[in-house]
Amino acid sequence: MKNSLIAVLVSVTLLGCVAENNNGNDSETVYFPVKDYIEVTALNLEGAGIIKELNLNGEKETIRDTLTAEKWLEELDFFIKADISRPSLAGSYETQRSPEFLIHSLKEGEKGEVQKIVVKYEDEVIKEVSFSIKNSNLFYTSETRGVIFNQSLTGKLDHFVVETMQKVIFLKPNKMIINASVVW
Repeated sequence: MKNSLIAVLVSVTLLGCVAENNNGNDSETVYFPVKDYIEVTALNLEGAGIIKELNLNGEKETIRDTLTAEKWLEELDFFIKADISRPSLAGSYETQRSPEFLIHSLKEGEKGEVQKIVVKYEDEVIKEVSFSIKNSNLFYTSETRGVIFNQSLTGKLDHFVVETMQKVIFLKPNKMIINASVVW
């Protein structure tokens, strides 16, 4: 059942991704369902281990653990936060499609923290999912980038990387890099 849900998610993204609203006159763009994709991925990782290297401003820590699906959702929360499949964001992104890529880029003048989502395919199997988020105001700036890499043969999550930089005015920037691998 899990594999069929993944197949449905892939099919939705490859088949034009347009749904009509109730009156039938307007169309609403449907973006790649990052949150749903991560939830299915977490279910498939139930009981798998993680080796995570956390680098916070140059100080490194390595963590090894075996995780439940719930804990995997926590580990992949950066990706869930990059989901743009909300009605309030409909029409805010330009979409480019090819057999190898699905790219959603924030349109000029639109408001949104997620700048870009890129899904890379190989033979209709998702190989990578990446995102870029930017948030800033007069006192605070943050940028977060992340990418999931899937195994070539199985399409299951192999490893992921998340980099985030936060800068508060008058303070030194904080930089965090997470490199994590799945252990079966």
